[in-house]
Amino acid sequence: MRACRGPAISGDVGLQPSGSSVGRLITLPNRSPEWLSPDEVEPARVAGQHAFPDALTVLLVEDDPGDAHLVGYALKSERAPSFKVLHVETLAEAVAGLKENPEIGVVLLDLSLPDSFGLETVTRMQAEAPRLPIVIMTGHDDPEFAAKALETGAQDYLVKNDASSRTISRAIRYAITRKSAELERQSLAERVVAQQRILMQEVSAARAMQFDLLPRAERLAAPLGRMGLEIEAYFEPSSGIGGDLWGCMEAGPDRMCCYAFDFSGHGIGAALNVFRLHALIAEHWRPGLAPSEVLQTLGRALNGLLRRSQFATMLLGVIDCGRNELSWASAGSPPPVLVSQGQPRFLDSRGVPLGLQATPAYRTQTVPFLPGDSLLLYSDAITDAEVGGDSFGEAGLEDLVRRLLAEQGEMTVSGLLDLFHAVAPPPNIDDLTAVRFSRLRG
Repeated sequence: MRACRGPAISGDVGLQPSGSSVGRLITLPNRSPEWLSPDEVEPARVAGQHAFPDALTVLLVEDDPGDAHLVGYALKSERAPSFKVLHVETLAEAVAGLKENPEIGVVLLDLSLPDSFGLETVTRMQAEAPRLPIVIMTGHDDPEFAAKALETGAQDYLVKNDASSRTISRAIRYAITRKSAELERQSLAERVVAQQRILMQEVSAARAMQFDLLPRAERLAAPLGRMGLEIEAYFEPSSGIGGDLWGCMEAGPDRMCCYAFDFSGHGIGAALNVFRLHALIAEHWRPGLAPSEVLQTLGRALNGLLRRSQFATMLLGVIDCGRNELSWASAGSPPPVLVSQGQPRFLDSRGVPLGLQATPAYRTQTVPFLPGDSLLLYSDAITDAEVGGDSFGEAGLEDLVRRLLAEQGEMTVSGLLDLFHAVAPPPNIDDLTAVRFSRLRG
């Protein structure tokens, strides 16, 4: 029995007619409150939508009795909202007042106090009450100084000589609105960071799962040794997880099946499709099937699963060491490189990508594959790379292979990537896969 996990299906409960003899489908609504449609998400409040209370407590920090009296009188003359004024003369008294009166909604702060002076007063007050709006009061109309005070943490400022009841009330309203918007932005940023942290944890787990799909050396050691085959592979998703994968399966005493595929797109969506296709390969591949038959089956299956515009290019081959042959079929993959007798050439890889047609047709092709020969499968991250303003292309890849053969006498993935990254330095903008299958000489 195979257990499968998948996303919950949200919606109303649906039942097949009870008279059906084939069973019924029960679709339960989603129980998770975290998965909401965009229309169900409560929009964040924005500046201008804040409802002011009917009564507001103001902490007035002012050591000049005359100024304090004028401000207090101006606020008490306001009707909506009504203001309750708590007056203190020092910053120390203000700190104590904040602790004793949690209902305080705004601070009117003079910057010339007996125990604090200048912008330091704003900094210290903000440290004591980081969520309260602060309106500074100054005796000088100095826009530059006011701007510095706002940068320090105040929400608005008043010039005492021009402070009418309407001006003070408007400054308080503006300060409350601005502070609320600031707190909302801060809260949103914190939620985004938290969600990013969760997402990165999930991507890390998915990355580990995707790498677990790759062939393991210990499982291949026996068949590779028996067949005289060597595999060298490099696999690196560009976004942590991606749409590439390669694999191989023993297809008989002297036969090894190998494949590489690449889904359109990058990231999580492409990675989910990788798991889909890997599961389909495990379900439908059989040792006796021709490569074209396997691709036809996979193409039909993916056509019913993928969304429009999603597809996968793929090459699937069989190395037959008994017959000294390589058979393959391609669904539009990058043309593989065959190195035989020290000479490289591209093999035919024409074919409809998987998922685009309901009934695709492919053909199996065969070439000699002798001891000493090598086959290179790779993703289009190599040929599509931009080098000097132009696409690297198949010509660039062929040049690298020929250079390796001339300098080292063999084609290796490590040597190929060294040369490639010298002209197209990482990070890669696309998922990068390169796999070499070589027959060792006896």
